[in-house]
Amino acid sequence: MTDLKKEQFADILETLSENLSITETQHNAAVRSYNAVGNWLSKDDSLLKPFNPEIKPQGSFIIGTTVQPVNPEDDLDLDIVCELHGKKLHWTQEDVKNVVGEQLRSHMTYESLLDKEGRRCWTLKYRSDSDRNDKYHMDILPSVISQGYQILLEKSFSNLQKDDYESLKLSITDKESSNYSSETDPSRWYQSNPFGYAKWFMSRVQMYKGAVLKAFSLNEAVKPTPRYQENRLPLQRAVQLLKRHRDIMFTAESNEDIRKQKPISCIITTLAARAYQGEVNLSDAIFGVISRMESEIEWKEDHYGNRYEWISNPVNKAENFADRWNDSGSVRRDNFYRWLRQIREDLDIARSQNGMHNIAESLKKSFGNKVVVDTFTQIGDRSRTSTADQSNYYSKKEGIIGTASAASALISKVPAHTFHGKSTD
Repeated sequence: MTDLKKEQFADILETLSENLSITETQHNAAVRSYNAVGNWLSKDDSLLKPFNPEIKPQGSFIIGTTVQPVNPEDDLDLDIVCELHGKKLHWTQEDVKNVVGEQLRSHMTYESLLDKEGRRCWTLKYRSDSDRNDKYHMDILPSVISQGYQILLEKSFSNLQKDDYESLKLSITDKESSNYSSETDPSRWYQSNPFGYAKWFMSRVQMYKGAVLKAFSLNEAVKPTPRYQENRLPLQRAVQLLKRHRDIMFTAESNEDIRKQKPISCIITTLAARAYQGEVNLSDAIFGVISRMESEIEWKEDHYGNRYEWISNPVNKAENFADRWNDSGSVRRDNFYRWLRQIREDLDIARSQNGMHNIAESLKKSFGNKVVVDTFTQIGDRSRTSTADQSNYYSKKEGIIGTASAASALISKVPAHTFHGKSTD
């Protein structure tokens, strides 16, 4: 592949991932909604008021890897942590979970949006309210944090290379914990570390070897009212593309049981981050990642000599993200490897195509018709603008148009065009 064609394909992938990102409107609607929830949980007559409940986003929302749903009518997933600065001494996990649920139910709107209680979270299904246009559901995870946690978090996020993940753990509610209804000491509750994971992931993102003018900020992402961050670095873009390909592939799966066991995002994100080697060009980044992801899976052996895959949580080595791959009747393992083979094949085919039309057609099956059409429309608009100011070059061999910076010996300058049928030369 020539440098020109590689740059062109990277530009296509970059524009595609931009179109997969949530919009500023979606971002602002989500922030308004979770801030409103936080205000309600901390209102003066709330049992939670003495513990200053704070609402923070977690997961893909704060690491910049959220993607639009395949079906525009489907919900975005918004994962939220409700942090309590302490609790009543006699409260167990169950008590904390119930108090949060009761406070949500005391709000007329939230009561109508509240789904049945989950294992760890309360879920507000905004789409169930016909008077609203929000297209997401909000999973609210109750947690208890130690004194000074917020200051610790800000300092930690300011130095992504410092390995202090352990200090960012949260004590959360988990109905499947054996001490759910009995233990009052939060340090003995189930420990989760969403912000430690976010820090680890962003440390991998910043392996990027190019000049960073304005990178995605974790500290900004967890502010009470974070601004919309449009910029993404190659690893973030690559993860978005991987997740979208996964979604398209398994949406098309006719067997519901197989469809529900698609590769989970934390496995895709973790393996991609471990496989990333700081590539600047998005095409190099995603092809490098998918070629190395499988080698990032560990193999372990049980007491009977049976070997099994282990994908450790980078901030909790004892947790295996692939722990359900060997469940009886599970197809999760097969689905992961089948998906990985498929995305390698699909991207290889796409980048081998000559001509923008052929590249577009090859990408539609993998990433969705509308988003690919929008992507190539935007690229076409940019190309016409560049042609008008004579900064485009055309490759006779490969049938592609690129910018002057990627020109090589095979390319000819494209004359400026009036778009009325005549060139200006």
